[in-house]
Amino acid sequence: MLRQSCIPLLVVATIGALTTQARVAAAEKGPYDEIPKDETVADVHDKTGAKTGDTPLARILSPYAIIVGGVRYERLFLRDGETSQARSPTLAASRIGVRGKIGKYLAFESEFEANLGGSLGYGASVWEGQTQMSVRNQFVRYRRAGASIALGRVQDNATIDFFSDHVTDLLLLDFYTRWPIIFSGGDRGTGILATYDVAKDVTLGVTFHSTNPTGLTGSYQIGGALFPFTRPFGLAAAQVGRSSTSQPDTSLHMYFGTVSASGKRGPIEAKVAAQVYDLDTNMASDEDQRIYGYNLRGSVRARLHPKVKAFVNASRNENEMLDPMDAKIKLPDTYTVYTFSGGLDYNYHRRNGVGIQYAQTRQKEGMQKTITEHYFNLGTTYWINPMFSVSARYGWYMFDDHDRDVTGHSSLFVTGRLIL
Repeated sequence: MLRQSCIPLLVVATIGALTTQARVAAAEKGPYDEIPKDETVADVHDKTGAKTGDTPLARILSPYAIIVGGVRYERLFLRDGETSQARSPTLAASRIGVRGKIGKYLAFESEFEANLGGSLGYGASVWEGQTQMSVRNQFVRYRRAGASIALGRVQDNATIDFFSDHVTDLLLLDFYTRWPIIFSGGDRGTGILATYDVAKDVTLGVTFHSTNPTGLTGSYQIGGALFPFTRPFGLAAAQVGRSSTSQPDTSLHMYFGTVSASGKRGPIEAKVAAQVYDLDTNMASDEDQRIYGYNLRGSVRARLHPKVKAFVNASRNENEMLDPMDAKIKLPDTYTVYTFSGGLDYNYHRRNGVGIQYAQTRQKEGMQKTITEHYFNLGTTYWINPMFSVSARYGWYMFDDHDRDVTGHSSLFVTGRLIL
């Protein structure tokens, strides 16, 4: 049984180096770097003039905002007989939040996002109750003696692919950059994240979620049709627009766990993770079958030259499938998806540079034909000053079901980005 095979996958070998996560430095740190690890603030009371004892703990607050705007020029690749018109939508996205510390050991973050209005940026309404808002990181974290625990809506950085700095012009919200990260197991959601520094440059991590499938991004990698949707995530998400309370379908529940190791040695960074999950599609009944699955993933990034760095990522997900029309029947076949990506950055002057990356997913349900999706990005960034940049990027996508003619689309993005 796949369920039994999941347990050994929780053992992840320690790798040689920890991905040191840089502190947020205004103007010099981009908004897409990993969430900074909260290092102990030595003598924080002395710095703020507060005293120990009964005096309230000193507080450090760092509000921030990111605003992006631009335009996307679209080209469609259609099959014979298909009709659709290309468009060139204007784009807008933003994030606002605050990070902070309380005393020596407590830290927190609260972040919200007004997103593109769909991954292709066709737009969100300006009217009340119709904006495309997202809740991102919302957590409190306690860190001491090399160990930390974060509670709330957390992001497990060990599960996030390395990517080119020069394709982040739209905050990794667009179609061409987002989906490879999701299919490879990128995890953010309501849960608990614990880490421990076993050595100066080596960190181990454990993450646990128990929530609705819409409560974490890791649930989207689960494949297999459940009528009328092509994957289980659709069952929970579809109810959001239909329910009078705008809540997802509460009859679905998911348990999701990750163990990981990340490290850095010299110019090389690496991270590996193993994820296991258990999805119940009908909590109101004990007769339905559960879906068990696992995902193995790894990423490596190397600085080849002071101005050049390269990266590769790979993952393999496999999960059980249910009969699309009857959740009481478990099929003998499984769903698998392999994800591969890699790229290169060249910074010709400080943060100004050019980046290229390619990603591929290969999905297969049982004995059906393999579906292959290709994602390509080529982008450039120029920083006019430390807080404002302009970018241009070409994105290309191709869908191939190895049966009919391929289909897809491409886009040219021209954007401006402000980081405060």
